[in-house]
Amino acid sequence: MSNLHVASDLAKDSLYSDVAPKDLEWTLASGSSTETQTFYLATNEGHFAFVQMIHSNIGLWNPTIQFTSRFFGNGINTFKSVNMTNFTLSPDRRSASANNMSIKLNPECNKYAVNLTHKELIVSFEFERIDRGFKIGGGKTYFGQDKSSGFVEHKFWPKGNVKGNMVVDGRAFDVTGVGLFVHAIQGMRPHLIASRWNFVNFQSDVASLSMCEFETTPNYGSKKINQGSLVVNNKLVGVSVKNMAQFLETSLDPETKYKVPTKIKYTWEGKTLETDEDFSAFLEIKLDVLMDKIDVLNEVPYFLKKIVQAFVAKPYVYQWFNEAEAHVKIGENEELTAKGKLFSECSFIS
Repeated sequence: MSNLHVASDLAKDSLYSDVAPKDLEWTLASGSSTETQTFYLATNEGHFAFVQMIHSNIGLWNPTIQFTSRFFGNGINTFKSVNMTNFTLSPDRRSASANNMSIKLNPECNKYAVNLTHKELIVSFEFERIDRGFKIGGGKTYFGQDKSSGFVEHKFWPKGNVKGNMVVDGRAFDVTGVGLFVHAIQGMRPHLIASRWNFVNFQSDVASLSMCEFETTPNYGSKKINQGSLVVNNKLVGVSVKNMAQFLETSLDPETKYKVPTKIKYTWEGKTLETDEDFSAFLEIKLDVLMDKIDVLNEVPYFLKKIVQAFVAKPYVYQWFNEAEAHVKIGENEELTAKGKLFSECSFIS
């Protein structure tokens, strides 16, 4: 009997599931769990930003609440990480707030208002879903023969309209544009789930592509689990699990000893939701603009760092933001070429 139960296998023939209002509730799962809501923004001015709220139970005592944000563009490349207290949920559990920070979902469950006031960073924007969200099957991949060891869960809004502003180190920026929203839960310690992660958010006027891939640890067969989406002309055309992040060229990072990609080919393969036609897409990118290399242990509180180090994990996250060209083929239609902005992220855990 397998000790890994993948969301796409559990879904059998119906990969696509809608994201219902209940899926947007904060679960605050017990045990060693980490829950995040993340907004990835590609602005009309050509800049990149992400904001994320993290609720983590991995520590020994009270949960850790963290707000992280990045702004990249116009000569600024800054990453902020703020630890917070006074985390509270709305009665319906779909909105969260902490010190000077809130992520609020409207009653129609199609628009978030994100606000943060901090001495180094002010965030104020609305993120409104375009078309619909998705999860693969029930959204969860389970670990352990009886599914009791833990789980990973992802829910996506693959494209949304963004309106608002960010003030970074005293400089104001219009972040109006488009973006991707992800609500994720890791229901076990991160180093037990995966040794590697790959994440992609490509946004253009014509087509948008997302990909989230993790490679399980050897205990769970070193299996790559991938989920992705294709949006064309602001419609969710398909979701797919037969996707790949292929490192065509790598370079050894002398500090971390990880082989970091310098050229990647991303591919998607699936069926359209409405017409059940084959679709495929690919992006090939030379990763010229390294936005950041994040030493994760530098960004977590001291006591949590000691716990992670005890498990011999050395998590590093590499992030890039580049112009890219996506090639999309749907059924017998002519190939579609879309030029846009690509955020790529590779995480090495151990």
